[in-house]
Amino acid sequence: MLISHTMVFDSLLPVFLSTDRPEHRPPTSLPFRFADGFGYDTKTIGFILSVQGVYSMTSTYFLFPRVAEKLGPLGLFKLISISYPLLYIATPYLVFLPDTLRMAGIYGIVVWKCTLSTLAYPSNTILLSNSAPTTMSLGTINGVAASTASLSRAAGPAISGWLYAVGLENGYSGLVWWSTAVVTLAGLWLSFYIQEPRGRLDEKDPSEVPAKPSGSRDSTEAN
Repeated sequence: MLISHTMVFDSLLPVFLSTDRPEHRPPTSLPFRFADGFGYDTKTIGFILSVQGVYSMTSTYFLFPRVAEKLGPLGLFKLISISYPLLYIATPYLVFLPDTLRMAGIYGIVVWKCTLSTLAYPSNTILLSNSAPTTMSLGTINGVAASTASLSRAAGPAISGWLYAVGLENGYSGLVWWSTAVVTLAGLWLSFYIQEPRGRLDEKDPSEVPAKPSGSRDSTEAN
């Protein structure tokens, strides 16, 4: 779920920013019925995405180690799962900001999303690796995860693009964003059932390994 909805955001944001205000807009009826866009050109959108990429690289290096050390991968992942629905619910309402605040609002959403992704992906990877009962099953688990992620990367943008077109046509430009928020709510519900095991079944507890007598010597040393 994490990859599917983050890919939806990444693929949909440039489309949302480039969408012109429809010439024949359906009547606006807040809080849900409205159709609008920003109408930005390619140069402006490209600069916004460049800032997004620079911030993502920087925050991955400086932010994640410090936050994960305090909250742990599981606690951090649950906190992020709570934040994602709020992000997708708020995004379509940026069109109602005054012109002087629109760019600040867009950068705020971009930083919000990049911060969540920077913290979510490493936490998800750690939890996935820790979920393997034995080291022999790591390959199977990572293989299934990679296959599922590839399917999500393909299906997520395709479905979201169709929903975006349907929403604009019927006067609900927020339809795709709110649908994505529903997906994240399902992920939030599942996150509370995640447990972080303390060790693998094929790893011995150090306390179970018999200690060597203080006066004993290895056979190699004796020879």
